Amino acid sequence: MKEGLVALREISREEFLDLAQSGVRELFDLDHYKVFDGSKGKEQSHFVYDMGSHRCFLIDKDTCYELVTAFYCGGNKPTILNSLNEIASSIK
Repeated sequence: MKEGLVALREISREEFLDLAQSGVRELFDLDHYKVFDGSKGKEQSHFVYDMGSHRCFLIDKDTCYELVTAFYCGGNKPTILNSLNEIASSIK
């Protein structure tokens, strides 16, 4: 898994609902995190949601790809969880 995964920015619930107004898919959940993608028309966005703090982070497609492939292709769960923690802590 690529080191140093970060969020683009933290987004509000309203912004999440706007970016995902055409639909949302839960890609996976691990510990207290959920990883989603959502669409607004033809535009697709990717998110990490921290269910513990109720913070939502916008991530880029490459970061989402790294997380999803690690999760579904035999990645080490503690390493994936560490990456999710890094994403959540990358925005103060």
